[in-house]
Amino acid sequence: MRKVLVMMGDGINSENELALAFSRQGAEVRKIHVNELMKSPKILLNYQILAIPGGFSFGDEIRSGKILAEKMREILSDVLLKFKINDGRIIGICNGFQVLAQLGAFNEGERSFTLLENSHGKFMDKWVKMRISEGNTSPWFENLSGSIYLPVRHKEGRVISKNQDAFHPALIYETDVNGSFEKIAGITDKTGNILGLMPHPEVACFSFLHPFNQGAEENAQKINKIFFNGLS
Repeated sequence: MRKVLVMMGDGINSENELALAFSRQGAEVRKIHVNELMKSPKILLNYQILAIPGGFSFGDEIRSGKILAEKMREILSDVLLKFKINDGRIIGICNGFQVLAQLGAFNEGERSFTLLENSHGKFMDKWVKMRISEGNTSPWFENLSGSIYLPVRHKEGRVISKNQDAFHPALIYETDVNGSFEKIAGITDKTGNILGLMPHPEVACFSFLHPFNQGAEENAQKINKIFFNGLS
C-alpha cells in the first residue's frame, strides 16, 4: 500500500477531504505544509503518492498555480525526478492540476498545454457528467469505464493545447461546459502515474453528498475506486 503525502497551506484547501479519501482506502496519509516540504524536500522520498489539492495557492497571484509551480521547480525538481523514477504517483486536483500544468509535469518539464479562463468567463460550481476515456491505461482508472458524475468548481479550467498528442485524456465532459480542448476534464502523463483533473472527486466519496438518488451509490463507488487504484 502506497503512502500518501498531501500538500496544505498558503491558500490550498480541501486537504482534509483529499487525505480522508485516501485514508478510507487504507492508506497511511500525512498532510504537510508547503513551507515544510520546501525546507526538507527529501521528505517526499518517504512516500509513493504526492497529492496536491485544490484551492487558491498563494492567492493565485500572477496566474492560477504559477507561484507554487515555480517554487516546486526551483526547490523540488531533483527530488521529484527521483520520486517519479521510483514509480511515484502524483494527483493534482483543480488548483493542483493548474500547478502541475504550470510545472510542465505531464511532458518532462515542457508545458504542452495550459489552463485558461472558462469560455463563458464565469466561475462554475455544479455537478457534471463525464466519461472515463477508453484509451487511457493509467493505473488510476484501472477497471473503470463508462460515465461518472463529479462536482466542478473553477473559473480557469479550460484546457488549451495545439498538440493533441502531448498528453493522454482521462476524463471527458459529456457536453462542452467550459470550452476545454476536446472537452477534456482530466489528463495523465504518458506513464499514467501523474493525474491532473479539474473536477473534485475527493469531496464526492459518499453517495449521500450526491445531488441525485438514482445511481448515487454506484457513482460513489467509482469515485472511491480512483483513490483505491492510485494506492495499488
